[in-house]
Amino acid sequence: MIRRSVYSLPLLNTTPTIAFRSFSSSRIFTMATEQYFIIVPDRPSAPRLEVRPKHFQKISQEHPTSLPRTLFGGAYLSSQPTPDTTSTPEKWPFAGSSLALELPAGSGEEAVREWLKNDPYSTGGVWDWENARIIKFKAGVSNVKELSAGGAAPAAPTAGEQEGKKE
Repeated sequence: MIRRSVYSLPLLNTTPTIAFRSFSSSRIFTMATEQYFIIVPDRPSAPRLEVRPKHFQKISQEHPTSLPRTLFGGAYLSSQPTPDTTSTPEKWPFAGSSLALELPAGSGEEAVREWLKNDPYSTGGVWDWENARIIKFKAGVSNVKELSAGGAAPAAPTAGEQEGKKE
């Protein structure tokens, strides 16, 4: 018999709880945090794709239990990519980025600006961080999915693939 563990994703409208679990014990630590939704425009003719690997490397080094950390993020576009350019980021009409950032409680907007200012997208001339919109935010729900860094989301399974997964 195969045993499965089912984990539900928590609602995020309360103080985040960070759980460290092992087979023998469970410890739960509560950390007070604050969250911000940020909209930051790109500078004209920004070298986004050249700087992108450094930005993604910085984000990938954030530990899920350390702060500050990026909850989610992505580019915003001046128009949707066409079907023939969807898989070609070099042809996307980038206009800026949006992201949610979580920091320790009491950090404030100045800490957000400092984080933005030191991100590779800012130091590399992509983000116009001084004109970022910083909005107080509190995530209500999380549906975490692993997406490839900067690429298109994985394709939905075909009907045949779905049939093969039924048990």
